[in-house]
Amino acid sequence: MTKTRNIALIMAVSLLIMTFATTSVLGAEVTLRISNAGPADEEDRTYIANDTFKQIVESGTDGRVEVETYHAAELADERETYEGMMLGTIEMGTLTTGPLPGFFEEILVLDIPYLFESAPVAWEVMSGSFGDTINEMMREETGIIPLAWADHGFRHFTNDVRAIEKPADMEGLTIRTMENQAHMNMVEALGADPTPMAFGELYTGLEQGIVDGQETPITLIKNMGFYEVQDHLVLSEHVYNFLGLFISEDIYNNLSEQDQQVVREAAQIWEKVHTGYSRVQIERGVEELKEEGMQVVEPSPEVLDEFQEVTQQSVIDFIEDEIGEELVEELMEAVEEAEEQI
Repeated sequence: MTKTRNIALIMAVSLLIMTFATTSVLGAEVTLRISNAGPADEEDRTYIANDTFKQIVESGTDGRVEVETYHAAELADERETYEGMMLGTIEMGTLTTGPLPGFFEEILVLDIPYLFESAPVAWEVMSGSFGDTINEMMREETGIIPLAWADHGFRHFTNDVRAIEKPADMEGLTIRTMENQAHMNMVEALGADPTPMAFGELYTGLEQGIVDGQETPITLIKNMGFYEVQDHLVLSEHVYNFLGLFISEDIYNNLSEQDQQVVREAAQIWEKVHTGYSRVQIERGVEELKEEGMQVVEPSPEVLDEFQEVTQQSVIDFIEDEIGEELVEELMEAVEEAEEQI
């Protein structure tokens, strides 16, 4: 079956689930709230995937477990959601790893620039033994269980000052980053000024000129309307991002074994639905951004190599200083094996 047919099948299944899974949750024994910082847009990939997860869990538990979905940081921003899951005051989150190093430093290994040559390589790595290692380490250190890792896409730079044709063009720009020191080091290596800012504040920060630019995947540039306040996009593909589906271990342990199984199975479907919609939205997104008036630079492989040369080793050095070499080496070996398999 082709990739296109696979994605179409995922979409069709998710739409059927949302249409026909109508189990009542009156008298539910447990309520799981999912906190999402992404847009409250019914056509957004995370909105669709979270709603699919909700329908499967509520149907599969015969209404014993109710799922409530919150978007656009309505329940909490990403950092607050991680904190809430650690305390057991927020049940679940669909989150990037941006602020996670503040609670689980080892996750920095996934922020090495130009680590993955393609999205399928990244998926292969996290579905294998390395992913199992990270999942267990995170559970032990934070009390948060990663249920699934879905496609979020490669991150790209946008700004409202000038076109970025080469790494040197980043010099002097003020770039919003996540609260993640690896990302900040990468931006510094390019000669730009990293400015951490909560995602919910980013649009206003761009609109008011607090920062010149930012770096997010294509889907967020489109769905968050950043094209309205940013003229230039360079397809730098500097970091590949996962979106994780997480649950508080305390909350998970309070579920029956039967309901835990339903949650885990629903999480696997969530991952496939999110990834399927994500790839479609990314493929369409670049052309849609051009239609919205963004000036898009598509660097040659040689220019991307220049970006890698400027950024990668400095971030690796930083990460090894923070967490040691062993996990970095394990990841590099997993990437090499995945590249051979893909």
